[in-house]
Amino acid sequence: ELDAIAVDVRDAAYKVIQGKGATNYAIGLSSARIVEAILRDEHAILPVSTVLEDFHGISGMALSVPSIVSAKGAVPLAGTPFSDPELALLRRSADALTTVADSLRG
Repeated sequence: ELDAIAVDVRDAAYKVIQGKGATNYAIGLSSARIVEAILRDEHAILPVSTVLEDFHGISGMALSVPSIVSAKGAVPLAGTPFSDPELALLRRSADALTTVADSLRG
């Protein structure tokens, strides 16, 4: 069931583009929600990108992970539990971003 959810989340943008031609409304709504959490100092848990430092062994890159968003900014939830397959996918994403960044640096 989690695999199906992951596929649905991954492919959601394509479904929106197919139906509406763009995803800018979803981006706008997400941005508004993040700004609301900051302005109201909500300490809301939202999936936002932050530069990670020793987050399950990942450091020095920004990835979207569950974070506490408040007037002070966004802080990744260090104790976020991941299954072994989820953690492997997160690390694979981090490795892919590192490879691309290194190739751009020359």
